[in-house]
Amino acid sequence: MRSRSVLHAGGVPSPPGQHGIDAAWSFLRHAPFGVIAIGRDGTVLAINPAASSLLGYSAEEVEGEDIARILRAPRGESHVTPGACAAPEGPREVEVVTRAGDVLPVGLRLLPLESLDGSLQGTLALFQDLREQKALEEQWRRRDRLASLGALAAGVAHEIRNPLAGIGTSAQVMKRRLEVGDPRAQFIDLILEEVSRLDRIVTGLLQFARPATPKLQRQSILPALEKALTLVHEVAVRQNVLIRVERADTVPDVYVDLDQLIQVILNVLMNALQALDRGGELLVQVGPVRKRLAERSRLGRRAGDR
Repeated sequence: MRSRSVLHAGGVPSPPGQHGIDAAWSFLRHAPFGVIAIGRDGTVLAINPAASSLLGYSAEEVEGEDIARILRAPRGESHVTPGACAAPEGPREVEVVTRAGDVLPVGLRLLPLESLDGSLQGTLALFQDLREQKALEEQWRRRDRLASLGALAAGVAHEIRNPLAGIGTSAQVMKRRLEVGDPRAQFIDLILEEVSRLDRIVTGLLQFARPATPKLQRQSILPALEKALTLVHEVAVRQNVLIRVERADTVPDVYVDLDQLIQVILNVLMNALQALDRGGELLVQVGPVRKRLAERSRLGRRAGDR
């Protein structure tokens, strides 16, 4: 016959062998942590509301059931050994599977369940939800990793900045030595522009811990595309890839950070060229795209629902 002893308010009788300790059970009923009373045979005698909420079982569902089914690990084994707990055990960190199938990290402690005469009646399992604690620990670990990456990025950035300055200075000297109208000047200008862009990227690395806000301006994306195409031109020639650009009659301006847009387009083009390592044709289409919200399917709300 199942025990009807429950750790909730309402004048419910105490668990077997625990007469006269209503005050203790009252405390456990209102405890913010999970409490399960387990008999010597491994069956659940009582469960408090906090444990019911964490595990997803009602008191009526678990009383008289095997604790191995209620407080079980992801692999199916029980966290409570059958028999009476002779001495306090834990606390230890374990994972339990809820009724919904979720894996819940908890801090588990086992205590002897004794009657007033001191005889062992079973085990008292106390456990606390560790999800919030785990989230805070992960947040601190992430901060530590970001701090380490920031220090590494700063060191790399300083090492890159000096050679960049040398490249920029050399390019400026070369440009001054060219005659006016020399077609090679445009390539030197490109070098200087890219050195400047790389310097801004380096500055971004130095500000890794506090990234700068994108500088959005309303402008055409065509200059960014042209610059990216110029930068990948030699790579395309070496790989025997023909880059063909199709532009719409009207290309609207958009709010973008020009440097970031160049980097995005450049990344896309380089990925495409890597996929065409044996030659071929790369088509780049530029133009407005009409986007509209798709109607919900019959499984969701109807399109007319609001």
